[in-house]
Amino acid sequence: MFLEPSFVHIILILFILTLAVALFAGWWTRRRLKPFELTTDSAQVGDWLIRYHQSGRGPHLLLLHGIGANLYCWRWLIPLLAENFKVTALDLPGFGGSSKPKSASYGLDDQCERLEEFLDKMNIRQTYVVGNSMGGNIALWLARTFPSRVLGVGVIAPATSPRLVPFNLQKWLWLSGAASLVLTRTAIRWAHRRTVSRKDRVDQVRIEETFRTYGRQPDAVRSFMRATEAIRDPRLPHDLKHIQTKVLLLWGSHDRLVSKKVIAELESALQASDSHVHEGGGHHLQEDEPEWVRQKIVEFFTAKT
Repeated sequence: MFLEPSFVHIILILFILTLAVALFAGWWTRRRLKPFELTTDSAQVGDWLIRYHQSGRGPHLLLLHGIGANLYCWRWLIPLLAENFKVTALDLPGFGGSSKPKSASYGLDDQCERLEEFLDKMNIRQTYVVGNSMGGNIALWLARTFPSRVLGVGVIAPATSPRLVPFNLQKWLWLSGAASLVLTRTAIRWAHRRTVSRKDRVDQVRIEETFRTYGRQPDAVRSFMRATEAIRDPRLPHDLKHIQTKVLLLWGSHDRLVSKKVIAELESALQASDSHVHEGGGHHLQEDEPEWVRQKIVEFFTAKT
């Protein structure tokens, strides 16, 4: 003989089911947002050795990091995008594990020419491109320079205003050695924490990844200083009006590096852009809010195909 469940039993069962669903949801989120183990390879492109990561299936998608960063900044986003795209993330020439020759220049035209050669090397005829900060500048300029090669562009807090770097650092390259000595782990942690609103994203692995590049590495600091050319370019943002494809523009309301005024100027220059603001996100939205960024990118590029 079975007893009818009492009200208390029903509440208890509902509580257990709710707890199970919550635990599963938490596990699923952690699983999806687990930092990706970024296996990397290198490609010899002319005189340049380029470090890159590639994973996923589908249309090609190229990820371009900002100044001072490297492909590791995409670690949260890559496994999400790899469900829809064949993702290639690289250390731009002059950064991370890529070559850093002393005499090289890293302006928009220079970097775009190297990227075209890299795409040739990787047998990528056409690709979507997403860039963050300085990488956003390069992504936009790549679309302007090689329109037949770029299927669509997404930019995250692009640094498209010469005002963002008010001083010409090319005159101070001789200080690169001294600067590399003061780039301690503490200084690097401080710098990274300015790029995110979720401070827990700046873990020790993140610090060590950057310290390996810049700590006591004057050539890396010199490349950083030279790369400010890609931000100080006087053609920004007005010459971006020549871009033929529509642009996805993402920005975080808590961005401490690129102001809303810079974004508004870019929107005006592009004339036709799809803009979204994440309330609470920082400069590196791909680290702060990877699920949100992934959703916007997939929706935008899917709508274009």
